[in-house]
Amino acid sequence: MAAVGATGGLAAACGSDGEPVDQPKSGQTVRVGLVLPSAGPFARIAGDIRRGFDLYLQRSEGLLGPHTADVIAADEGTTAASALEAVTSLLEQRVVAIAGVTNPDALADIGNALLQAQVPLVSSNAAPSTLTNALFIWRASCVLGDAGRAIVSHGKSLGTKAYVFSDESTTGRAEAAAFRAAFQDAQGVILGESTGTADLASRLQQAKTQGANLIFAAYAGEDAKAMLDAYRESGLTVKLLGPAALTDTVDLAADQLPANVYTAMFYASNLPNDANSRFVSSYYQRYGSQPTGYATAGYDSAGVLASAFALLPGAPTGATVNQAFSKLGQIDSPRGAWAFNINRSPQQRWYLRRLQLDGAVPANLLDADLAVQG
Repeated sequence: MAAVGATGGLAAACGSDGEPVDQPKSGQTVRVGLVLPSAGPFARIAGDIRRGFDLYLQRSEGLLGPHTADVIAADEGTTAASALEAVTSLLEQRVVAIAGVTNPDALADIGNALLQAQVPLVSSNAAPSTLTNALFIWRASCVLGDAGRAIVSHGKSLGTKAYVFSDESTTGRAEAAAFRAAFQDAQGVILGESTGTADLASRLQQAKTQGANLIFAAYAGEDAKAMLDAYRESGLTVKLLGPAALTDTVDLAADQLPANVYTAMFYASNLPNDANSRFVSSYYQRYGSQPTGYATAGYDSAGVLASAFALLPGAPTGATVNQAFSKLGQIDSPRGAWAFNINRSPQQRWYLRRLQLDGAVPANLLDADLAVQG
């Protein structure tokens, strides 16, 4: 890092265990955008991403790599159009990179704008699998459908008959479709599929009557809460499986915790590695709660920016930062080691988590390893 015009101070990038590490400071300021919604269906996920991103900056004393970070926040809004407007406003302010964006429907148009401006985005939430030609989008979370595919191995261990529920969002439809395809490829049978939350009680009983060995439910937010409540009240003993949003996007009271709920995610707060232990401790000290996978993605979004900046001599530009992402190799993180694949998506291990009490607090705790996706 001698080429980075050190001023004698020390800066932080990501070390071999995902922690910010000391390195010579550049004395320069780098302008980075952060696009997240303040309201709407992704607001809760956005809040977790922001907390993770801010925690990294707190631990690195406001530095991304060798540079002082000037983070400019823009409200993503509630639509794909408003997300594009937020990104466009940041590009006009000459940021060299952007992180965030929670709405997967916005990423195609955003990708075109980024390509024209030659500025990369570190996508901090699940992104569509169709973005293989979006050369300036790097996913630090996951690809839509990864959770549905990952949990099939556990589903098949329960039996060959599944019933599938989902909300009507892009995310819900993608996870349900991925689960269906992978379950059928594994010689499983989908007994029925249903969308929305109307008449959940009767539809859950229908799944039982038809002999379902498991139920897969891809819901988020209020719809997820409705499904969890209906499942708890149904008295069903077949397991309820789903992506992380089924449990991570709702407030759960200890006295209303349903049994036999399992979710697939690339992170669990009790993963047994040193980087995660420090991450969970720091997160709890600052926010008074355990981090979710969304918070981890926010933390890692800042971390990969820091690592990319650390590879570049002199002042970074959007184009050079984009090139640096391709040279990062293995990224060590609280979630475990992961890497960007050829499509700029994460290759990472997924985990089966069980919803249960951690002391007196509802938590999604590690139950078993699942597949590597990506």
